[in-house]
Amino acid sequence: RLGQSAKFKADPAIIQSIENLANTEKEKTTKAAAIAFLAKTKDTRYKSLYDKNINDSSYSVAGAALTGLKELEPAKAYDLAKKYSSDAKGDLGDAINEVLMAEGTEADFDLLASRYEKMPLSQEKVGASATFAGYIEKVQNIANVKKGIDLIIKFRNLVPEQFRSFVDPTIKGGLSKLSKAKGKEIEDYIGDKLK
Repeated sequence: RLGQSAKFKADPAIIQSIENLANTEKEKTTKAAAIAFLAKTKDTRYKSLYDKNINDSSYSVAGAALTGLKELEPAKAYDLAKKYSSDAKGDLGDAINEVLMAEGTEADFDLLASRYEKMPLSQEKVGASATFAGYIEKVQNIANVKKGIDLIIKFRNLVPEQFRSFVDPTIKGGLSKLSKAKGKEIEDYIGDKLK
């Protein structure tokens, strides 16, 4: 798989091959993988590639392009994520969630809580739980903080008991960081909910 080895990252010939794929490949999943690899380099020379592919008909290509923009221009990525948030699915929907949770403001709480709640029971939602908890750290309205915590714990409780050992480190890690950021009231609230 692309991007799994630091050796690949450092090899200019391989990066050039991946750049060529990103620019010329017709098969959408391959093109998306190439763009996603380039996004991890955080190299500004790929900005025009991301701009060109953000409106691609493939959610995987558009999602990879949005992820690349997030690394280079978070404010622009945030504006695009808000623009596309109403109907995006698949990889683009996941990228939108990541951008909105990373760059979102208190005013985005209802949108983000709704998007998080609607995510299916999946490994992606496990990772999104920690990201959502990180977003909640920015929220000042205590009722919304508690509502967000309730959504995370509701999801955690849907995970069958035999799989909790796999998801709890990520989910509880996000909640623990949140409780440290928000203080005793929220720490006690989370503790009570996890009993």
